[in-house]
Amino acid sequence: MHAVIIAGGLGTRAHAMTGDRIPKALLPVAGVPIVFRQMRVLRREGVERLTVLAGHLGDQLARPLGNEARALGLALDIRIEAEPLGTAGCLAALSPDGDALLVSGDMLFDLALAPLLAFHRRQAALITVVEHPNDHPRTSDLIRERDGLVTGVLPRNGARDGDARNLVPAGIYLASPDFFAHIPADQRLDMVRDVLPRLVASGERVAAYNTPEYMRDVGTAERHAAAQRDIAAGVVEARNLRNVRPAVFFDVDGVLNEEPGTQGALKPDDVRLVAGAGTAVADARGGGFLTVAITNRPQVARGDITFDDLDAILGRLEAQLADHGGILDRIYVCPHHPERGFPGEVPALKIRCECRKPGALLFRRAMEELPIDRTRSVAIGDSLRDIGAARAAGVWAYGVRTGYGCRDVERYPGGAEAAPAPDLIFDDVGDAVRFALRYQALAAPLMRAARERSPRRPPIIGICGRSRAGKSVAAHALVRALTEAGETPLLVRLDDWIMPADERRPDDTAEIRNRVHLLRAIMAALREGNSVSAPGYNAATRTQGPPVIYDPADRSCIVLDGVFAAHRSIRALVDVAAFVDTPETVQRRRFAAHYRWKGFDDAAMEELWHARMADEWAAVDAQREHCNVIVKQDASAP
Repeated sequence: MHAVIIAGGLGTRAHAMTGDRIPKALLPVAGVPIVFRQMRVLRREGVERLTVLAGHLGDQLARPLGNEARALGLALDIRIEAEPLGTAGCLAALSPDGDALLVSGDMLFDLALAPLLAFHRRQAALITVVEHPNDHPRTSDLIRERDGLVTGVLPRNGARDGDARNLVPAGIYLASPDFFAHIPADQRLDMVRDVLPRLVASGERVAAYNTPEYMRDVGTAERHAAAQRDIAAGVVEARNLRNVRPAVFFDVDGVLNEEPGTQGALKPDDVRLVAGAGTAVADARGGGFLTVAITNRPQVARGDITFDDLDAILGRLEAQLADHGGILDRIYVCPHHPERGFPGEVPALKIRCECRKPGALLFRRAMEELPIDRTRSVAIGDSLRDIGAARAAGVWAYGVRTGYGCRDVERYPGGAEAAPAPDLIFDDVGDAVRFALRYQALAAPLMRAARERSPRRPPIIGICGRSRAGKSVAAHALVRALTEAGETPLLVRLDDWIMPADERRPDDTAEIRNRVHLLRAIMAALREGNSVSAPGYNAATRTQGPPVIYDPADRSCIVLDGVFAAHRSIRALVDVAAFVDTPETVQRRRFAAHYRWKGFDDAAMEELWHARMADEWAAVDAQREHCNVIVKQDASAP
């Protein structure tokens, strides 16, 4: 492949860094000239011929670029403009005999070229624009596209007729040989303001290649500093498509956006971020996750909105997330609806499909298109449809108490018996992301204890503590870490034996409510390798749920999760006992959120809190002195 680095211009924005003493192409980024970093990526990706279009101070490039090109094995041609012709006008004199990669000289990037080339050829495009989401879409050039083809170009300084998706041209293009005939000679032309809009208006095939790979303009001091930090942190290379990474799959309404009601979001003004959602997305991406939204949008099939309306709604969401540093690498949409009979509906979209959650087609599509490590990926949703889709896709499924709060059993296909339970439920998306980033650290002391202190096989690990202390979070962290390490743990939730509220008497103790008298028989059966049946408990309604079978066969360890998982009656049968110790302020915050989710008002919640203090804490805390591990959680714990 032939590559062209466009390094002309006066370097006005970079003047404070170059001092106008060196061409902007030699601006060091983490000690290496930006053009050298570009050349090294291009050569690694198979580029053999390189043209550098230089301008101001371009005569300084010959020796350093020549030496670097020889070291890399690149055939180099340097051309110096007599006068600046802009990011496109400078291309008029070129006539490559094959596809040519065009690169802006101030872009730090790490891009896999083979997928880009394959996409370009599938689209039979005259030119393909490499686009990506960024953290300032409101002040960036934007691309409008449909099915991989550009339908409009929105220069950052031009008037905009509404919200648009966060699809920013990265200053990298793949051009077919015929493209260069569309550039008139000796005219100052800008690619985004002049050439691309003209090509789209004339009906030429201009493709848009969306990638989560690293791209940053280093032309300003602020962005230059950010690029240097990213290099030091290993972020630049890590985002190349050849590197597999975990993903966070976000639902949108009820998770990132406040639930807009039964009709869903019908206009951009219906977008109001859940508190902390932007920061949560930023934290996930900063923690090395791919950030992917997957959303059902039946409003399109019903005729309530068009695809253009949907782009505006999602564009508003992306812009608001970006205001807090949150960037979604990709958004996947199901526009279908299975039921007919709506005025103005779109018949072609009124189908039963596999992409509408709880179908997992969009998850699978994301895993085909992006370098996703399924085993370490998570989904965060407010609906049991989200949980079902995550289960079908084989990723960890976390619920949140915002939006529907995973209480929508009646909306789930097949009803309560078919409805899945989340692996964990968090107060909001911020807590869920914090757990996804920290679970390994939380599990580490439990894993060490399990390996050092458990001679019996399979070992039984009991994780106990007060209500809302974080036992289930710790237990799931351990199970998840063990699973990802190749083991086969069994998580036994002792809450499945809790007595339903309508069966309790006023004087029942915590031990009676939790049916502690059954624990020894349960433990004995599990120890002997026999399955046990729990009656089931629905925490949201405090009623009996569907029965649950726990089968220990072929399991590498058994993890007990419950307030009395290290009770004196079973302590001798537990190999490792852990007590989760959480500050009372944190416990009370979680308690309030949990019981509001259950429908308690403040007075009832306060009464129950004091009742639990008096009735439960002493019996639960008595287990602490007999535990091998104390898991301390601070105020930042999810």
